[in-house]
Amino acid sequence: MAFDWMEPKRNPTHVKTLAAKREAMYRGELAERAALLQRLGHDKGAVRARLAANLEWDFEATASPIPGGDLDAIVDRAFGAAKAIPKHKGGSK
Repeated sequence: MAFDWMEPKRNPTHVKTLAAKREAMYRGELAERAALLQRLGHDKGAVRARLAANLEWDFEATASPIPGGDLDAIVDRAFGAAKAIPKHKGGSK
Protein backbone atom coordinates (compact mmCIF):
# COMPACT_ATOMS: atom_id res chain seq x y z
CA MET A 1 0.00 0.00 0.00
CA ALA A 2 1.46 3.31 -1.07
CA PHE A 3 -0.46 5.57 1.31
CA ASP A 4 -0.93 4.24 4.81
CA TRP A 5 -3.07 7.21 5.87
CA MET A 6 -5.79 6.34 3.32
CA GLU A 7 -6.92 3.36 5.41
CA PRO A 8 -8.90 4.29 8.54
CA LYS A 9 -7.49 2.97 11.79
CA ARG A 10 -10.31 2.96 14.28
CA ASN A 11 -9.94 1.93 17.86
CA PRO A 12 -12.27 -1.08 18.33
CA THR A 13 -13.12 -0.14 21.91
CA HIS A 14 -14.18 3.34 20.79
CA VAL A 15 -16.38 1.93 18.02
CA LYS A 16 -18.23 -0.21 20.60
CA THR A 17 -19.20 2.92 22.56
CA LEU A 18 -20.70 4.78 19.60
CA ALA A 19 -24.16 3.16 19.78
CA ALA A 20 -24.59 4.12 23.44
CA LYS A 21 -23.37 7.66 22.77
CA ARG A 22 -25.77 8.00 19.86
CA GLU A 23 -28.71 6.81 21.97
CA ALA A 24 -27.76 9.22 24.77
CA MET A 25 -27.68 12.04 22.24
CA TYR A 26 -31.20 11.15 21.00
CA ARG A 27 -32.51 10.97 24.57
CA GLY A 28 -30.97 14.34 25.43
CA GLU A 29 -32.48 15.94 22.35
CA LEU A 30 -35.93 14.54 23.14
CA ALA A 31 -35.68 15.78 26.74
CA GLU A 32 -34.72 19.27 25.55
CA ARG A 33 -37.58 19.34 23.03
CA ALA A 34 -40.08 18.12 25.65
CA ALA A 35 -38.97 20.79 28.11
CA LEU A 36 -39.16 23.50 25.44
CA LEU A 37 -42.64 22.48 24.34
CA GLN A 38 -43.78 22.35 27.97
CA ARG A 39 -42.45 25.88 28.58
CA LEU A 40 -44.29 27.04 25.45
CA GLY A 41 -47.55 25.87 27.04
CA HIS A 42 -48.25 22.60 25.24
CA ASP A 43 -49.99 19.91 27.26
CA LYS A 44 -48.42 16.54 27.99
CA GLY A 45 -50.42 14.62 25.39
CA ALA A 46 -49.57 17.05 22.61
CA VAL A 47 -45.87 16.99 23.51
CA ARG A 48 -45.78 13.19 23.51
CA ALA A 49 -47.62 13.02 20.18
CA ARG A 50 -45.30 15.57 18.59
CA LEU A 51 -42.14 13.84 19.80
CA ALA A 52 -43.47 10.46 18.65
CA ALA A 53 -44.23 11.93 15.22
CA ASN A 54 -40.71 13.41 15.06
CA LEU A 55 -39.22 10.01 15.88
CA GLU A 56 -41.34 8.36 13.20
CA TRP A 57 -40.20 10.95 10.68
CA ASP A 58 -36.53 10.75 11.64
CA PHE A 59 -36.45 6.95 11.64
CA GLU A 60 -38.99 5.99 8.97
CA ALA A 61 -36.50 3.70 7.23
CA THR A 62 -35.05 2.14 10.39
CA ALA A 63 -36.16 1.23 13.89
CA SER A 64 -36.33 4.05 16.41
CA PRO A 65 -33.55 3.96 18.99
CA ILE A 66 -36.01 5.11 21.67
CA PRO A 67 -38.90 2.77 22.58
CA GLY A 68 -42.35 4.23 23.26
CA GLY A 69 -42.17 3.56 27.00
CA ASP A 70 -38.90 5.46 27.22
CA LEU A 71 -40.47 8.37 25.36
CA ASP A 72 -43.26 8.45 27.96
CA ALA A 73 -40.66 8.56 30.74
CA ILE A 74 -38.83 11.44 29.05
CA VAL A 75 -42.05 13.44 28.73
CA ASP A 76 -43.06 12.64 32.32
CA ARG A 77 -39.66 13.82 33.55
CA ALA A 78 -39.96 17.07 31.59
CA PHE A 79 -43.40 17.81 33.01
CA GLY A 80 -42.43 16.68 36.52
CA ALA A 81 -39.35 18.88 36.56
CA ALA A 82 -41.39 21.86 35.40
CA LYS A 83 -43.73 21.55 38.38
CA ALA A 84 -40.80 21.42 40.79
CA ILE A 85 -39.55 24.86 39.69
CA PRO A 86 -41.60 27.65 41.25
CA LYS A 87 -42.71 30.36 38.88
CA HIS A 88 -42.19 33.90 40.12
CA LYS A 89 -43.17 37.14 38.51
CA GLY A 90 -40.48 39.72 38.18
CA GLY A 91 -36.79 39.46 38.91
CA SER A 92 -34.82 39.17 42.11
CA LYS A 93 -35.55 41.63 44.91
